[in-house]
Formats: sequence, structure tokens, C-alpha cells
Amino acid sequence: MPLRLDGVMVLGKELRRFPWRALRELRARSAALNVALRDGARMGFALEAHLKGQEHSGSQLVVDALEELGADLSKVVVDQITRSTREEVRLAQRLAFEHGLSRIALITHGYHVDRVRRYVDETFPKPGQGVVLTPETFLQRAQGVERQWIEAATPDEAVYAEEARAELLLGGMSRALSVLPRCLAWDIEVQVGGLYRSVT
Repeated sequence: MPLRLDGVMVLGKELRRFPWRALRELRARSAALNVALRDGARMGFALEAHLKGQEHSGSQLVVDALEELGADLSKVVVDQITRSTREEVRLAQRLAFEHGLSRIALITHGYHVDRVRRYVDETFPKPGQGVVLTPETFLQRAQGVERQWIEAATPDEAVYAEEARAELLLGGMSRALSVLPRCLAWDIEVQVGGLYRSVT
């Protein structure tokens, strides 16, 4: 059964730490977006900026993958503006409001889901308007190459272990900032993410 999504945002993945795995993950997330568009989602979003140490922006890599899949790119908004998960979630909420999207999915991998869900719960005013899904959610309706890409990037225990430290650090920073007024805390978090992943 289709998931009945109005919009889908592919969350970024910087390539500095594990470049080949990160590229596989972006391709899997792109495959999930393509499935969602085929199933009736009105809009897709790929907004990751050109991050330090990368030849191409995450959003360009998503576009390249979508072109390879034969996606309808007229439905995909592409820009190079986000440099952190907090920024992506805030922007997803704004885009949902601006485009009248009643349900927007943020696509990421399993090790990242808990933190993204917390950000979504903090940011979206209506429960269920923002949902966090993994590419594997779309496997049943994936076809051919889409299925191959999603399966190739499914995290195993080693990947969860590799990502645990970063998730702990970034989640801890977010919780430490929570003593500040919400908008100020979020602005600081976005700025820190931007500095860490500054453009080349």
C-alpha cells in the first residue's frame, strides 16, 4: 500500500567520514524518494549544501541518482542550503506550510532516526505532519535498481556502531542547548553545524 505522502525530503549525508557508504546511502534515499513520487507524492526536496571536502553537494548527488532512475525531476525542488539535521527539519516544516503539504516524510537511515524524530516532534506543530522514514520502508514498492540501492545501503551492526558516537555527540549538544530559548538554541545548533561542515 502507498504511504500517502504529499512531500518527501531526502536528508543529507556528508561524505567525509565514510564516503563510499555515504554515497550508497544517498542513492538509497533517492530511490525511496522516487518510489514516493511514483506513488503520488506531489513534491520532493533535495537541499543539502556543498559541504567541506566534497566534490559535489549532497543535493547534486541526489539529482544524479534520480536522473539515473528516470525520475520526474519537475516535481523535485533542488537547492544547496542545508548543513545540519536541525536546519533540514526546520526547513521541512516551513516548506510543508508554504506548499500546503499535509504529510511530509524525511528520509534517512536507521541510526539517525531517533534524533530526527525528536527534532520533528519539537518542530512540527501538528502530530503526524512530519514523519521520519528509512529507505527500507519503501522496499515493498521499489523496483529493480531502486530495490538494489536500498538493500545495498541497509545499515548493519557495524554501521550502527560507527555512527553511534556522532549521534551521541550531536544529540548531546542539542540537549545541552535546550536550556536556552528554543529559537536561540536552534539557531546556535544550525550555525555550529554550518561551521563544522563549512563550504570548501
